[in-house]
Amino acid sequence: PPYEPLGEEREGERRPPSAVVLVEPPPHPPPRDHLAWSLCSALYANVCCLGFLALVFSIKSRDRKLLGDYSGALSYGSTAKYLNITTLVLNILLSILFVALLATGTIVLGNLIHLSQEHGPFDGPT
Repeated sequence: PPYEPLGEEREGERRPPSAVVLVEPPPHPPPRDHLAWSLCSALYANVCCLGFLALVFSIKSRDRKLLGDYSGALSYGSTAKYLNITTLVLNILLSILFVALLATGTIVLGNLIHLSQEHGPFDGPT
């Protein structure tokens, strides 16, 4: 044959046993629950109770994460994120609307006061 058969190993020539090392990929980071953002939305910007709903979904996401259900936690966390974004956008729009109405109301009120000082009080036609 083209190869030589191996002979018996001697006691001094024994090889150490081989070890198998399993390398696992690094674990994925747990999904975010956005609890702090939801808490701020619920306390400071609770437009149409959306901040409270975001807080509820954040707590559900955290519970799912603790139970090991990462897909459920991801779903609840993403719902909480979208509710928080909606709350933030509505809060910004309402703040702009409030400032605009306050500014125009102040201007109209100032014009009325100015006209009443020029022409006197409105007592009716004379």
